Amino acid sequence: MSLEHFLEAHQHTTAALEAVSTFAAVVISLVLALLAYRSSRTRIRAWVQVQFIFHPTLDGRSKPEYVTVTITNIGVMPASIPVSFFAWKVPFYSDYLQVLPWDYAQHDRWVSQRVYPTEIKPRTSETFFLSDLSSFRTTMAEKLQRIRLLRWRICFIKAIILTADGRRFKVKLDKSVRRELAEIPARAKALAHL
Repeated sequence: MSLEHFLEAHQHTTAALEAVSTFAAVVISLVLALLAYRSSRTRIRAWVQVQFIFHPTLDGRSKPEYVTVTITNIGVMPASIPVSFFAWKVPFYSDYLQVLPWDYAQHDRWVSQRVYPTEIKPRTSETFFLSDLSSFRTTMAEKLQRIRLLRWRICFIKAIILTADGRRFKVKLDKSVRRELAEIPARAKALAHL
């Protein structure tokens, strides 16, 4: 039996194999395009925490405390961070509470001024100072005092980071920040009675 006779006898099988191979080629090309797209987009991880400044000149004095966010670029492309990159989101509250970073201007000698937008290279981290701890406490209490049922909703508050390309990323909250947030309803209530 020659090849011509074999293909003629099994023409439907041959057509089915052609259709399956064409479909497989299209699926593989789509998967490769998706993987290329995903590898080139911005990918970051971030967490918020309360940090202290330790310096020999501060021996015997109170250490400056700051609310900071550490951003790690886990992608293969640089990530651009604009000045309005950080926001708080209270559940069932329509607005985001934008934060102007503390290091946007020179407030004290321990935190140097940063130029925005800031670029974070791939596989590197940067720490941004959001505010000093006392400003954080008063500002959050003032902003959140008008929110009803704050004591219950503050447990589920979230933080997000907005990159220059419009992507949003969730931020992990450290226990030190959670403790500070848990005290805000009492401060907000005290402000409301003033």
